[in-house]
Amino acid sequence: MTPILPTPADFPSGAVVSITPPPAGTDLTHAILLLHGIGDTISPFSTLASRLNLPRAAIIALQAPMPMPFDIGGFQWCDDIVFSKDPTNASGSSDDDEFLSPDGQFSRNRMFLGDIIQQVLEKKCGFTASKNVILWGYGQGGMAALDIATCRMNLCAIVSVGGWIPSCIRARDIIDLPRSTSVLICGGDTKSNITDERVKYAEELFQECRRIKFPMKGDLMPRNKDEMSPILRFLLRILVREELQKQGYT
Repeated sequence: MTPILPTPADFPSGAVVSITPPPAGTDLTHAILLLHGIGDTISPFSTLASRLNLPRAAIIALQAPMPMPFDIGGFQWCDDIVFSKDPTNASGSSDDDEFLSPDGQFSRNRMFLGDIIQQVLEKKCGFTASKNVILWGYGQGGMAALDIATCRMNLCAIVSVGGWIPSCIRARDIIDLPRSTSVLICGGDTKSNITDERVKYAEELFQECRRIKFPMKGDLMPRNKDEMSPILRFLLRILVREELQKQGYT
């Protein structure tokens, strides 16, 4: 089945999505899901989707299903709220301060996101998760993406900016099959949550895992063309791979 562009009506009732079709004149072959960070909404990634203009890809910004507690606004991918000390002290705070952590349990999100991939993108729209579904998440959104690729299904690729494999995952949770998902993990070059240990763990789990260090303190989304370029090159290699193979270039 040739993939078709999903519509908001294809998604579960209550799901908040925005869908950007591929540029005119290019075939639709891939779906890219954009997952925001903790306490945010769909809005920033909807704007990002409209600006990317990536060939052959439907870009779908998806809002996390769980609202933040205490009426503070925004949404999260975790089942619960976790406070922890800032391990990198990127904020420059005192040692006694605790911060809202993106880490936690992702079991409900695993079902929510997994069902969207399987029931909407695969069953209704003709995509294949392991061949042409890509997740791009920021912070907790990146952790949600890595969680589902570790514990539920192979994906085509993941871009995680400032997100690592959740600490709640145990050996019994990890899917027992070759994890062919191509993974790109990004973070700042100083005061980053993307530690060598966390990258090494991802490299042990996934056959292809690369790391990009941005010239920044902490872990922010790319702020300019130079920082965005490695991510776009990673995605473009995937999006045009099939065409290059047909022409004998790879």
